[in-house]
Amino acid sequence: MATPQLDVYLPDGSVQSYPLTDERVVVGTASRCLVVIDRPEIAPEHLLLSPRPDGVWVAVARGVTTPTLLDGEPFERGMVGWGRALTIGPVRLGLNDGTKVHKKAAGDGAKKEEKVSPVLLVAAAIIIPFALYSSFSPNNAAPPSRIGTTAPALFDDPLVRACPATDSALTRQSAEESTRVALSKAERMPFRMQDGIESVVYYTQAASCYTLAGDPRSAEQATRRAAALKSRLEDEYRAHRFRLERALEQSRTEDALFEVRMITAMVSHRTGPYRDALAALERQLTLRLDQAQAAQR
Repeated sequence: MATPQLDVYLPDGSVQSYPLTDERVVVGTASRCLVVIDRPEIAPEHLLLSPRPDGVWVAVARGVTTPTLLDGEPFERGMVGWGRALTIGPVRLGLNDGTKVHKKAAGDGAKKEEKVSPVLLVAAAIIIPFALYSSFSPNNAAPPSRIGTTAPALFDDPLVRACPATDSALTRQSAEESTRVALSKAERMPFRMQDGIESVVYYTQAASCYTLAGDPRSAEQATRRAAALKSRLEDEYRAHRFRLERALEQSRTEDALFEVRMITAMVSHRTGPYRDALAALERQLTLRLDQAQAAQR
C-alpha cells in the first residue's frame, strides 16, 4: 500500500517530501511539528493535516498572518482531495497519495524496469485469497454498524461558569484574563478540540466577570462569542457522529476509524458508556484495518 505524503515546494525550487503516516500531522516552524518549514510566512503551528482515503482533512490555525489558499481562494478547514495543492505565500504544499513519483533524469545510472517473477505471482495467487478469507472469517467479527449508546452532550446545560474573583475590584481584571485565555484556546482548537470546548467555558466565565464589573456590553459580547463557538462545535460533533454511522454501515474501515478518533477527541472530558464504546470500537477497527493491510502485502 502506497504511503501518502506531503510535498513541500519551496521558492528556491527544491522539494521536500514528508510521509503522512500519523493520524494528525502539524505543519509549522516550531520544532515540535512533524513537518517543519522554516519560512517567515509559516506560523509556529500553521496547519493540521489528517490523512484519509479520499484526501486530507485540513484545518488552518486561527490568527495566522499569511492566508492559506486553495485554488486561489482563502481556505480555513475542510477536505482536500489527493493531487491538489495548498499555497501559503510562495510555498506550495502538494497532497500526494503516494502514487506520484518525482521523475529523475534518465541516464546510464537509471534503473531498468524489473519484471516480477512468475513464482511470486503464483505464490501471491495462493496466499492472498487465504489471507483475505482469514481476515473476514466468522472468527473475526465485523465491527458493529452503530455505536449503540447515547452520545453525551458536549456542554453542561445550563452552561454556567461563575467569576473566580470575589473582590469586586478584581472582577474586571479577571474578565479580561478569561477573555484572553478564551481567545488563545479558540486559536488552538484546530490542533486540539478540547481547547475549543474550554474556550466556550472561559468566554462564559468572562461574561460573568464583566457582569459583576458593571460592563453589560462586554458581557453580552463574551456571551455571543461563547454561543457561536458552542454552536459550531456541536454542529461538528453531530457531523462526525453521522459520518461514523455511514462509514460503519458501508464498511469503510479507515473512514470509520478516523471519525472515531475525532469524536473521542471531542468527548475526552466526558466519562461513561459512550467513551467505553468508542474505545472498544477503535480497537476493533484498528485490528480489522491491520488484517486487511497484511492481506494486501
